[in-house]
Amino acid sequence: MTAQAGGAILSSQAVLMHQRGLLRQQMRQLRRSIPKTQQQQAAQSLARQFDRCHLLRPGLRIAVYLALPGEISLHALITRARHRGCELYAPHVINTYRRQMKFVALSADSLLQRHRWGMPQVRFPPRGGISIRQLDLVLVPLVAFDAQGHRLGMGAGFYDRYLARAGMQRVWQRPRLLGVAYALQQVAQVPALPHDVAMPAVMTERGMLHTRQPNR
Repeated sequence: MTAQAGGAILSSQAVLMHQRGLLRQQMRQLRRSIPKTQQQQAAQSLARQFDRCHLLRPGLRIAVYLALPGEISLHALITRARHRGCELYAPHVINTYRRQMKFVALSADSLLQRHRWGMPQVRFPPRGGISIRQLDLVLVPLVAFDAQGHRLGMGAGFYDRYLARAGMQRVWQRPRLLGVAYALQQVAQVPALPHDVAMPAVMTERGMLHTRQPNR
């Protein structure tokens, strides 16, 4: 590769990262503008959508997220999933520098604390955690998404690195990946990076969107 070609690649990536940053800022501001009452109604509707899609069957192992400010809350969904007999797991940061996390058991009695990135997590997690291949469903929070399943996260890269290490760029039967967001977070196009893990489907308060991934 010539220096000129290498510079072009770096310049192209810099433009892409700039576009993603602008979109992230815009969509986070849009989320913050949602009235509190509407947020609560959307969270309740989201939980009902999971039930309608038969995603809360007894015994299912589901990796949820503990919402940051602005993210659609899973509180109603978590309550409903426990009543249905699902096993729940939540992300826990194990290495801040390397942006590494694992999923640990989440019970109704779990004490929570905020990580330095602001993410709530289990305060006294059990050792080890659960392997991603033992999970049935992984819910991935989104800042923005498009019809092709490209996603934009908060920017820290915890989910991206976790899913990449688990080989989730390839098509697997288990676990099922499902993005979660408000319906208004869908955009025409998310500037995608080569290592991004696309979402096969996204659940919003309005229902399930099956994405049109090129490799599907």
